[in-house]
Order: sequence, then structure tokens, then C-alpha cells
Amino acid sequence: MTDTRYTYRPARPVDADQVHRLVTAVAEEEGAFVEAPDEISTEDIRTRIRNATNRRNRLFFVATDDERVIGMVALESSPYRALEHIRFLSLAVDAKYRRRGIGAELAAIALEWAVNAEKVVKIETQLRAVNAPAEKLLRDLGFTTEGVLKRHTELAGGIHVDDLLLALFVGDDAVPKP
Repeated sequence: MTDTRYTYRPARPVDADQVHRLVTAVAEEEGAFVEAPDEISTEDIRTRIRNATNRRNRLFFVATDDERVIGMVALESSPYRALEHIRFLSLAVDAKYRRRGIGAELAAIALEWAVNAEKVVKIETQLRAVNAPAEKLLRDLGFTTEGVLKRHTELAGGIHVDDLLLALFVGDDAVPKP
């Protein structure tokens, strides 16, 4: 159940600094993101938000607590026509706000958008196999494993962990019948 104190809304370019703070904090957690904190820029996030705002084929939402960004979800598309039916999911929630239904609510917003968007057939995401809470959330939403990238991501100390490739098909006609 989601706490109604939180607001869920489309991200605005002015949110880029707060989203940057959020994703860099999550990136500092062992194995949470592929990107290191210093590989994430505010300007890149601002561009991603603008792209979602200006194009109908992308989504970028935030969760706020009294105007403080505490979570984000993005569904972004590939620049290639052959992959225009796929959206790539990014999801992050501030560590202090986890286990309150915020990630589930953001994911539900993204899935509802995908169901109503034109040409969206599939949602893909990639996550560390050691990120059990995120994996559980995605599996509860219907995501299934499409593959495992063995020893794909290097963590501190030179430890290599597997990455999971998860996907969710959108709509009844998403997979051609044989």
C-alpha cells in the first residue's frame, strides 16, 4: 500500500539536480547501478528528462516528499528503428524511503503508461543478481528472466557479479504465435 503523503508526477528539467543527487546516492550502494557516481551527470539527467517531456515515446516520473525527489522511474527508447517497440526501465528510490511502496507505485505508473503508449511491446531492464529486493519487485510485476550475464559487473575489490536481463511483454499480441 502506498503512502498518500508522496506525490508522483512527470519529472521537470528543474528536478535534474535532485534526481542526480538520488541516482548518485543509489550508485554509491554496492552493486546497485553499473554507473559509478562520477559517471552520472546532472546535464545528462536534464537531457533525459527533456527528452521524455518533449517526446511521446518516453517517460520520466519522480516521487516527491514535500517537493524533495525521493524516487524516479524512466522508460526510454533506443535510437534504432528496429528496437522502437522496446522501452528500457530505470528505477531508483532513496534508501531512507524504501519498503514503503514507492518503487512499486513508480513501476505501476510506468507500466500503465507503456500499456497505453503506441508501439510499446516490451520493457527491458538489467540489474545485479545480488539486488534481491529489486528483483523481487520486478518479478512481482510480471518480469521474467531473459538471460544472465555471468560475472558481468565488477564491484569494489575486483569482485565480479552476474547481471540479470529481465523483460515484461506488454499486451496480448506482443509475442507472435507460431
